[in-house]
Amino acid sequence: MVRWLHISDLHIAEHADWNNFKNELLQKCQEHGKIDLVIVTGDFHNFSEHTDFHLSADFLRDLIKCLGLDIQQDLFIVPGNHDGVSNVQEKDIRIKAAKYDPFSNMAQWVVTLLAAFQGYENFVKTLIPNYSEVHPAGIHSRIWRGKINFIHCNTALGADGTEKTNQLLDINTLATTAYRTDMPNIILAHNSFFDLHEKLQSRVKDTIRTHSVCAYFCGDRHTCDVDQIPLGKETVPCIVSYKGAPDPKDSHSSFGVIFGDWDSELARLTGWHWNSGLGFQEDQKITGTKFPMRAALPQSLVASLDDQKPVAESLAVVDSLAETIDAGTVLQNIDGPDTQTEEYKLKNFFISRYYLLSHRQCSIFNKKHVEMQLWNGMSPVEVSTYVNRAQEEGILEELVQDLVSLLASG
Repeated sequence: MVRWLHISDLHIAEHADWNNFKNELLQKCQEHGKIDLVIVTGDFHNFSEHTDFHLSADFLRDLIKCLGLDIQQDLFIVPGNHDGVSNVQEKDIRIKAAKYDPFSNMAQWVVTLLAAFQGYENFVKTLIPNYSEVHPAGIHSRIWRGKINFIHCNTALGADGTEKTNQLLDINTLATTAYRTDMPNIILAHNSFFDLHEKLQSRVKDTIRTHSVCAYFCGDRHTCDVDQIPLGKETVPCIVSYKGAPDPKDSHSSFGVIFGDWDSELARLTGWHWNSGLGFQEDQKITGTKFPMRAALPQSLVASLDDQKPVAESLAVVDSLAETIDAGTVLQNIDGPDTQTEEYKLKNFFISRYYLLSHRQCSIFNKKHVEMQLWNGMSPVEVSTYVNRAQEEGILEELVQDLVSLLASG
């Protein structure tokens, strides 16, 4: 079981609400079970504080210490619109031009607008010593303990303090950053996918689809929600967290946090909404939301599903996903045997081959496995539920062998 805490929008002000919230949050983390990592999706202070991030820095250090985590390995953060406060000449002009035509001089406006996050980058490098990237405000990937690949995005490059939509990000770097085929990929951003510039949304969808990104975590809206990003036949959840610092003068925001639990193929979310006088209350709007934590398939395999390349060629691509994907093998970048990882790899292997089955092959399979029937067009959640059941009944390896035989026979 992997558990994470997702917070956003730490507009911290020292008053009773914040201090009570903070103390209750630590208690809630203990009640939920050991937290393995912390995710914060932007806005670490207010505009008026300029380059002073000390309130958030102090809180995050205390939080990581209380949770017994390693700040170097277990804290994942991205900038928000309030974090781009360093002076940049002609910033407003650059933003206006980029929003008019984001594809014109993209490399130039990205570099110029990133400069506004110098204060944020100094904050990150002080908070997380020996940070792996020279520019923490730029798009990059960081892997959590060999199990999840987080893609850090800056969606606040075009933040001007007024417009909430048409937000900008560096789609060229997003498309070429380091994705993994052997573990789940999750995008971290401040702005909701649906608040990105309309011309950039389709390019982000392309990246999500071709690299099998399984979720998009964000904040900014000061409320909690789960929307689905449409990707043709499939969808990927856009998970928006609450504002993470209550303020008695703020009557428009929802305050709280999200917990994520990942066990086997599915991740499950629990929302906790905080109100003065009531404390934390479970938010049924988000609690129970599930999504598949699938590893990425190589782009060449994704293409083969569309143009129906020969099965033998597709199987060769799948086999190249790892030197061996049997339950007894562990990826080299994970220290020591890990039962959860072994099961995860076998399930992912089954799922990848399921998508190669024809209608005829499904029918042949179902004649043998009357109690474990498949059908074409199953959703990712349905396939995940299927393999979980097969694992529980101890027949997953047998099903994988039968799929291999069917696909090899054509």
